[in-house]
Amino acid sequence: MQVELPKNLTSMTNELKETINEFIITFEQVFDKDWNYTKEQLGIAEETQEQKQNTIEAGFESIFFISPGGTFLNPKVEDETEDWGYRGKLLIEYRKLKKLISEL
Repeated sequence: MQVELPKNLTSMTNELKETINEFIITFEQVFDKDWNYTKEQLGIAEETQEQKQNTIEAGFESIFFISPGGTFLNPKVEDETEDWGYRGKLLIEYRKLKKLISEL
């Protein structure tokens, strides 16, 4: 037996789903698909070859929070939580929400 939801609740549920879906699309656009543009707007530049060499010569190790081929949403690094506060949690919850909304 299926329970029929009141019309306003059904409408609200559909509106919520659409709103969440639009948020995910926009979030992905900024932090994944347009990542190069986002970095440019934030003033984030890739490390130059000279900077990489200077780091090695100084005995330091470069730790990538986002690999050169990655994005904020898909950082392509082994540890997505490496010294970045709540980013790991944000990525986990984003992926759970995206999966959940795709199953509705």
